[in-house]
Amino acid sequence: MSDEALSRALTDRIRSVPGVTGVYPTRPIVHAAAEAVASTFALQEPDVLVDVHRDGSALRIGAGIAVDDARPAPETVREVGERIRDLVDERTGAPADLVEVTIRLVEGIGGPVDESAGHDAGEPAATPG
Repeated sequence: MSDEALSRALTDRIRSVPGVTGVYPTRPIVHAAAEAVASTFALQEPDVLVDVHRDGSALRIGAGIAVDDARPAPETVREVGERIRDLVDERTGAPADLVEVTIRLVEGIGGPVDESAGHDAGEPAATPG
């Protein structure tokens, strides 16, 4: 399975998690905005949002998500991580070495999370393989 196809499958799986309201690229917002513009002009696939990085035999997955406030964010992040691991195992036959899920937006409580604020909901939750 290509990294692009894996990213699409992961994006679809993440969107199905209760509490997830969106999936965003993990890159900085300026890069994400540039990618959104590029996808508008059909320069890039709009559903390749989950980062798949390979370094030799190591596999790293990164995802940025939006969640709603109807479910505790840690539960949502944990389930997203579990679903990512399950799909990677299923599709590649090997576990991911690192899964990193970052909450980019919490809907229903007043707007985006300040990613520079320190150790809050905007900090990545990494689970080593």
